[in-house]
Amino acid sequence: MIREELQELAVDIDTLQTHPRNVRQGDIGAISESLKAHGQYRPIVYQASTGYVLAGNHTLKAAQALGWKQVAATAVQCDDTQALRILLADNRSSDLATYDDKELLELLKDVASTNDELLGTLYDGDDLDDMVYKLEGSIGFVAEGQDIASIIEEFADKDTRNLTLPYKQQEISTVKSHLSSLQNKLGIDNWSAIVLRIVKEADESY
Repeated sequence: MIREELQELAVDIDTLQTHPRNVRQGDIGAISESLKAHGQYRPIVYQASTGYVLAGNHTLKAAQALGWKQVAATAVQCDDTQALRILLADNRSSDLATYDDKELLELLKDVASTNDELLGTLYDGDDLDDMVYKLEGSIGFVAEGQDIASIIEEFADKDTRNLTLPYKQQEISTVKSHLSSLQNKLGIDNWSAIVLRIVKEADESY
């Protein structure tokens, strides 16, 4: 659905093509969710002479996936070389952008407190929890090979809520499997609580 304020820019979707030299990899599913939640709120930009999209290639793909017949789009008069420069600049500008993480966290909290929670933001509760742990609790990094006793000694007197544990790539699936098994056996609803219990029991056995 094109938002009402963009209806005057509506063009048949078949008149546009994704640019054959666009190297950006976008999340079509996420963009589709945004289009369903909010409609199209900014136009696609395309080269007038070719119909190739210069900004909004993945928005076009998402709209096609949703079965839309029209999208809002605006044409740019340019030659092929300038079109490539615009394509590169549009993709690169998002790479160079950063977040003020503290302000982002406050914004997510504000939105999450509404009736619809984080619907349509492309963030979910896990993203919010991760940011809370990252910004509002101390983070400890456990060195490879560090034993449980030294972990307890190092972090016992700190307000550490989150530990990053190193595993080799080939070990990750095994760790996940064991944690899932323990979760079912112990009736504990999250892996952090399982690790905490293991550490406490190991400390008591010393």
